[in-house]
Amino acid sequence: MIIQRLLALQEEHGFLTDEQLTSVAREADVPLYKVQEVASFYPHFRREWDRPKRVEIQVCRDMTCHLRGSGRLLAKDGLQTLAGPDVGVQGVSCLGRCDRAPVCVVHRHGEGAFHDHVYAGRTIEEFHAIVSEIVAGEAPEPADADVVHLPHSNSDDWRIDPYASYPPPIISGEKGLLGSKADFSLAEAATGGSYLAVREYLKAHPAPIRGKDPKEHPWLCRLDPAGLLGMGGAGVPAYRKWLDVWQAAGDEKYIVCNGDESEPGTFKDREILLRMPHLVVEGVILAGLMTNATAGYIYIRHEYGEQIAAIRREIERAKELRACGPNIFGSGRAFPVEVFVSPGGYICGEQSALLEAMEDRRSQPRNRPPELSTNGLRDKPTVVNNVETLAWAPAILLRHNPDTKNSWYAGAGKPGFRGRRLLSISGDLERPGVYEIPIGTTLGELIELAGGVSDGRPLGAVAPSGPSGGLLPTLLPVAPGWEDRLAKKPEEASNEQWEIVTRTVREGITRGGGRFDIRSLPLDLHVFRLIGPALGLRVGLMLGAGLAVYAEGTNYLEQVVNFTEFFRNESCGKCVPCRLGSQKLVELGTAFRNGRIDLETVRADVFDLAYTLGLTSICGLGVVAPNPLATALDLFVDAR
Repeated sequence: MIIQRLLALQEEHGFLTDEQLTSVAREADVPLYKVQEVASFYPHFRREWDRPKRVEIQVCRDMTCHLRGSGRLLAKDGLQTLAGPDVGVQGVSCLGRCDRAPVCVVHRHGEGAFHDHVYAGRTIEEFHAIVSEIVAGEAPEPADADVVHLPHSNSDDWRIDPYASYPPPIISGEKGLLGSKADFSLAEAATGGSYLAVREYLKAHPAPIRGKDPKEHPWLCRLDPAGLLGMGGAGVPAYRKWLDVWQAAGDEKYIVCNGDESEPGTFKDREILLRMPHLVVEGVILAGLMTNATAGYIYIRHEYGEQIAAIRREIERAKELRACGPNIFGSGRAFPVEVFVSPGGYICGEQSALLEAMEDRRSQPRNRPPELSTNGLRDKPTVVNNVETLAWAPAILLRHNPDTKNSWYAGAGKPGFRGRRLLSISGDLERPGVYEIPIGTTLGELIELAGGVSDGRPLGAVAPSGPSGGLLPTLLPVAPGWEDRLAKKPEEASNEQWEIVTRTVREGITRGGGRFDIRSLPLDLHVFRLIGPALGLRVGLMLGAGLAVYAEGTNYLEQVVNFTEFFRNESCGKCVPCRLGSQKLVELGTAFRNGRIDLETVRADVFDLAYTLGLTSICGLGVVAPNPLATALDLFVDAR
């Protein structure tokens, strides 16, 4: 209640006053310091002494925007030429429009006020002209807004939506976003257009299923052979999370959809939330009904205004259909769903930190155990799943063959792999965008799907997991003894996985002429992780949902210093190793870039920090913060 109320007040007034904080504390019946500690933590909140200027220009400074020249926009001869008593220009962390870099958000306060107008993919001169109009009192249409923009994709081949022939009207007006029928009616939706998985589940199981044995819950068991993994980074099987919460004791449980997509280079959830909000809402409802949860929340970053509106409209439509709320489809079962708007900050993407924000506290990771499956939101059993994970649930559950127990989803991957997923890819590409691929598709195939490196230039490097996975050169070094390493299967690898790793390593080394060509990497979370040790790399390989491509000739050290600055800027400060270590990493990278420290010294210092942060950081941010510098210093022959 506190955070949502503060967001509403700031949206109305542009900043928060002491009087407003006192009023919120009184409404929430909490001490004033509780409200003050929240207002002072989140970067989105502005206090009265930090009152915004009449026009505020926020330029994304991270990853693809940095590659596309956002630094020039922030320079003295860029948009700073407009700065003055009434105009402020500042850099901000990733805005989630990496396919249209560079990006800025403009706010105007006072008369003719507006907030969060997004402008993207323009030249410095075009940005300058747009902001000049806004300063002069005009309100140029943010033509780059998501409601009218569809990024490059292979959406004709997407299989995530089982209702593709009945697209719901996710944008109000005469024409739907994807050209859906303007006269799409609630009757059509109820008879086959959407929420069919919820209807079928309740037809099979009108009453809550109680117990501990998975065999007593056949619909939940449909997730197991599918092999659906969490799509937020960790890759925990969805079946395991749902099963743990179903088996947990207690009558109060929650489903939380994590839509805080703040990793630079990642924007696939943005498209799911906007294009297919019905799948997200239905996925949350299904998870709730199947685990006997009492309520569902869809947590969305505040920068995704169009997505927030789309999900809220869809929740209202679901209520009209009786697909959520009280007495779902006349079953007597209730499950409300609502949106929680994030107050900002990369750390909110960490699932326990996200729950802290939902409980009106500072978004700082929890020490675990206890686990969220027993002590999550409000200390109750909680499923936290990524947007995409939940969006796949309706298709997986509807298309499952209960007679053969075969999963349609498991068979949708490349041979030897299970499933499909959506990836966002940006950078030096002809068609940056969101692509749905069979798992096992190679990195090279994805790059070709996105049109190849722009202007026909050679591939130079790839960031396979936003800044978290660092930067990989086209050809990876291979430590001696790789044949012996392939002969020893790790315990955590299945025979099938290790066979794929062995084949991939051999083919990649052959293609790379003794080095490993990264275009051979299959885009599978677990196989990706296994290949690094097989090659003898000191830095493990990570696969995320956002990849960035860099053409040959890019200043790679400049890019990885920028990656490292992101982690420094976004550290929540809770643990000392991360708070101080992320700053030290920036200092080391900057010193090396400027020639003030030699390669061997900086390499030793960075790997010492990586070891320490890996042992002592509370959450993953501190663990991955050294990766950008570590990969650049270890994998590129000429790091500078």
